[in-house]
Amino acid sequence: MKDMIKTGLILMVYTLVAGLILGFIYTSTQAAIKEAELKNTIDAVKFVLTENGNLLVKEKVIKEAVLEGSKEEEKEIFKKGTSAVLTPVLNFHTERGKVYVLKGYGIGYGGKVVTIASFLVNNKKIDLLSIRVIEYSQETPGLGAKIAEETSQKRFYPIPYEGLKNGVKVDKDAGKSNLSPEEAKKIGVVKISDVMTGATITPRAVASTIDTMFKYLQKEVQ
Repeated sequence: MKDMIKTGLILMVYTLVAGLILGFIYTSTQAAIKEAELKNTIDAVKFVLTENGNLLVKEKVIKEAVLEGSKEEEKEIFKKGTSAVLTPVLNFHTERGKVYVLKGYGIGYGGKVVTIASFLVNNKKIDLLSIRVIEYSQETPGLGAKIAEETSQKRFYPIPYEGLKNGVKVDKDAGKSNLSPEEAKKIGVVKISDVMTGATITPRAVASTIDTMFKYLQKEVQ
């Protein structure tokens, strides 16, 4: 009987120690993941607020805004079809006017494709300045995952108000594959088929996200 009690106590201690170790590992891992996600977001916001190599807003202001925004639970605040705008909504006063930085997603081939984008708003006129795709892990390597490449992302911006009003579409959907990338952006078309051959769903998800963000801002700045 004594041996059984002793064995039971030893097992209980081992179980308790193992549980504490696993709990510590989980907590440490979650903290590291959260820190990495926060850094990724800050870097993306800095990218979309950079123009001609210069930040439109001081780096300190950007970090403070992102950190403050991270305190609230992320949720959908506007949805159009399968795309949505998420909290927090950041806005900054710049020499060029008020700039909104939005986070949203569209549905790609393998799941959500998350984008951060900046929009300049002047007298209810909304222009897309820049975008950064920050999540695309479920997209197919060599196809949809090419959305991560700078060459692909540059095809989505900048888009002027006149182009955004038309509704943002990829060139295959708009039937405008004959236009140059810059000509296409002027009318809200993203010429992407030549740099992402065989991958339509992923760029369509980003285009849909931009379109949804524009619709959200139209509602907000009226």
